[in-house]
Order: sequence, then C-alpha cells, then structure tokens
Amino acid sequence: MKRLLTISVMFALMLTTSALANLTQNGGELFHGNPAMPLDGTWIILDEVMTAPSFFTGSWSWTSPLPVEFTITDWAVVTDVFEVYDGSLVLTTPSLSDWDILGLPSPQTSPPYTLDPDVALADGRFSSATIVFAPGSHTITVRDIHIPKTALGTVYADGTVAFSAVPVPAPGAILLGGIGVALVGWLRRRHAL
Repeated sequence: MKRLLTISVMFALMLTTSALANLTQNGGELFHGNPAMPLDGTWIILDEVMTAPSFFTGSWSWTSPLPVEFTITDWAVVTDVFEVYDGSLVLTTPSLSDWDILGLPSPQTSPPYTLDPDVALADGRFSSATIVFAPGSHTITVRDIHIPKTALGTVYADGTVAFSAVPVPAPGAILLGGIGVALVGWLRRRHAL
C-alpha cells in the first residue's frame, strides 16, 4: 500500500512540477519599471509615504500557465483599504473599522498591531482579500483608498500593504493523480503489480 501511495503521489507531483517549471516572470528590479512578482508565496511588503487615495510605487507582473492565487492584506495599524488593478479594477478589500472605532487605546496596541503580514492576514480586523487570476500574463497595481488616523487624530502619512501570489495546481493534475491511485490500487488487487 505504501508503494502504491508513493507512486501516486510522485505521479501527481511530477505533473504539477512540470506545470510549475513552465512559469516565467517578467520585469526588472523591485520598484523600477515592471518588477517580477514572485510566485512562491513571498510577501511583497510596502510602506510608502502617500495620501489616500494613491497608488503604491510600481506594478508587479507575472506569466503563468496555471491560475494564480493573489492575497493582499494590510499590516501595522488597522486598517488601510485597497484596490487591486490588472488593467482595470479587479478587487477591493473590505472597509473595516479603524483602531479608534474598535476601542483600542492607541494605534500601536498589540494585538492587532503587527509587522507580520501572516499575523495580520489571520486577524479579521485587518482589511484583506484573495483573488484567483486566470492563467496568462498579468500586471497588477495597488491603490490605497483609506489610511487610518494617528493617535493625534490626523491621518497617517504612509500607507502599508503586503501581498503575495502562488500558482494553484491544475485540477487536471489532481484528477490524473487520483486516476493513477485508483488504477494502481485496482492492479494491485488483481496482483498484476
């Protein structure tokens, strides 16, 4: 049974790895021109001086034969709100209550204040969202449409955002892996393997 499972898993991984090997990334250096968006779940973390509504510097590009799951979240002080564009508007994160409306004593009260995007993403008080982009080439830009207030009641002078992207395994690879598991199991029962 272990051999059957190992063969099936290796087959499914081989199909997915083959598709992932075809990924290409376009662009140049981060913040210059069209930087490549890493498709490995690495967070792009930005903290830029701006007033809302404003776009963050740069755009991020990728080309993938697979669908790509794009995740965006605020971090630091709750909560900036964002729009994501891929030529046109494709996503707006939810408008949530700022720290003062939540009854927190200061913007840097932790939690929810955090410098870790993973912690912010898991905390429902930060505006965040996920979208799956179709296979192909994409160039995204991010616009901050709401920046929270400081303890003095003025709006912060900077916007903060973190986003990441990962390919979604093709359903066909998963289906073929499942068929492989069933076939090997059937052959094994018939003692043909």
